[in-house]
Amino acid sequence: MSAPDPNGTPGILGTDVHRDHYGVGLLLILTTIISLSLSGVSRWAGPFVVAVVGLTVVVLLRASAVRPARLRLATGAAVAAVLMSVLATASSDRLDWVSPAITAILVLVVPAAIVGRLRSSERVDAGMVYGALCIYLLAGFFFASIYSLIDRVGGEPFFAQAGARDPVDFVYFSFITLSTVGYGDLTARGDLGRMLAVSETLLGQLYLVAVVATLVGNLGQSRANRSDGG
Repeated sequence: MSAPDPNGTPGILGTDVHRDHYGVGLLLILTTIISLSLSGVSRWAGPFVVAVVGLTVVVLLRASAVRPARLRLATGAAVAAVLMSVLATASSDRLDWVSPAITAILVLVVPAAIVGRLRSSERVDAGMVYGALCIYLLAGFFFASIYSLIDRVGGEPFFAQAGARDPVDFVYFSFITLSTVGYGDLTARGDLGRMLAVSETLLGQLYLVAVVATLVGNLGQSRANRSDGG
């Protein structure tokens, strides 16, 4: 029998069709990563990335079945973020910190909504795994934006290695840090950057082991049955 969703979306808890959108959000995040390869070709890559991230945020909030008023607010904020990024890019190179700052703020609002939605699910299914993976990838984007922001406003280059860096370099560094690959071709220069990199490494490993691995290991099981020892 169907039960009403706490946020007003009809359907059986944990199997609501909106949660299929976590897979779409996952694809959008991967699209953003790929699009960053254009960052060294055009200065307008920043606003484009902000636009894709804004769309991703809206899709993930919709998948999380947030209240309509909150979804409308997020949509308006995403549109405003794109316009701010465009204006900053067109105005001055000294405002190149705007795009990473906006990206960090947009990414930060999503994980809590996904966690709230997943906690209401009665069964561990593919939607839960996709949602958990979205949080993992968004964490990589958040740290990449912070690294880029430090590089632009910190007074000295973020990386110890010489040379100007494109946004893709910060995303690359963030994800090899998050996944603990650590090639060593890029390293943080200052203490703040180093401590953030350590934090990202610990977060990435603990999250994969404690959350993603647990969800995959219990795929298809009822959460109620597990709590009863079944």
